[in-house]
Amino acid sequence: MGRAALYSSSVLSSAASGHRMPTLQVTLAFVAACGGDREQWRRRWLEVSSGLDPEAAGTSSRPEPAVARSGVPRPAQLPMRPRGFVGRAEELRTLATDPATPVVICGPAGVGKTELALHHAHHLAAAATDGQLYVDLGPLEPGERGARTVLDGFLRALGVPGEHLPDTLDQQAGLYRSLVVERGLVVLLDNVRDERQVRPLLVESPHSRTIIVGRTPLLGLRDVRRLRLAVPPRVEAIAMLAGAVPDPVAAEPADCDRLARLCGDLPQALDIAARKLAARPDEPVSRVLARLAEPGALLDWLRVGDLSVRESYQSTYLGLGDAAKALLHHVAHQPVDEPVLLGAFADDEPVYELADAGLLRRAGRPGAYRLDPLARAFALDLRPTGHAVRRPARQELIVTAGRHYRSTVPSA
Repeated sequence: MGRAALYSSSVLSSAASGHRMPTLQVTLAFVAACGGDREQWRRRWLEVSSGLDPEAAGTSSRPEPAVARSGVPRPAQLPMRPRGFVGRAEELRTLATDPATPVVICGPAGVGKTELALHHAHHLAAAATDGQLYVDLGPLEPGERGARTVLDGFLRALGVPGEHLPDTLDQQAGLYRSLVVERGLVVLLDNVRDERQVRPLLVESPHSRTIIVGRTPLLGLRDVRRLRLAVPPRVEAIAMLAGAVPDPVAAEPADCDRLARLCGDLPQALDIAARKLAARPDEPVSRVLARLAEPGALLDWLRVGDLSVRESYQSTYLGLGDAAKALLHHVAHQPVDEPVLLGAFADDEPVYELADAGLLRRAGRPGAYRLDPLARAFALDLRPTGHAVRRPARQELIVTAGRHYRSTVPSA
């Protein structure tokens, strides 16, 4: 029975002893192991725990809310809703489809993954009658150790007393899934680093919703939906600036457009820029733009408090392989309008790696990429690596000839 219920025999014996009322989780596990009706016993447990007579509960017009004897409140762990959120209408429509299946929101640093996930999670929270669970897995250990830490916290938040927590990771995961399936919850797992951190937490539930946020698509997870975020279109980038800064500043659309272009339309950079402009309403955007024209000034300016675009790129850069780092330095010194083409180098994997990291963006045609403007500024501030980037000989001749042609033929 203990193996079926995922609780020890002592816990089940105590639940049946009659000396004290068992928790809802133990009750449902006991009932399931005996083949009983879980929903019927869930209602009975809630009636008893609220102090009502089960037989008279049907005649009461306004029963008191059910409160577990553990005294644990309904979890409401979501961070604050992002107030300045704009756009992403297509992405929100995608998230609204097939809500029972866990979804992975992925994309490069600073692209607005967490803001989108929080906006969507708060929308779902209105119908999540049993609360919200949230964890930032970034600081946690990778792999199953991180998963165990999360499960321990989540089970306690759901009312499981510490002395009733199962011993093994599999048992904890089984209990967690049993609880989530029975309840209406919103679960947001932020800054996920690898699949093993969250695989035990995946549940397909008709009542609960699980949202996973990470830089990579976590392709090792099966049977999940994926939504990859790109930078928003320029019109949304300008709206982010105009919606956060004072009216006199927002009334300069040309300057806002130029600032959005310098920021590469990256939401994190736009958010920092908007905060700095709002804090200095007497300084026109044109004066800020004049200062940002100086070499290296842009990344220095895009910092406020503990937020820094430079640190985000540094974190991304440290996660690159040596070949991708060398390619980044190589491309940063090319002309701004020269695309990066698949097949132009001896190995395409570094190109894909930079694209997956958000440092290269699609250039409008298959196999063509361009360097993110902030990534270029970051790379130019760094000392190049010692790894050479090799092109196939034929491609090198084509590129060299193209440069010679552009330098000798006047433009129309």
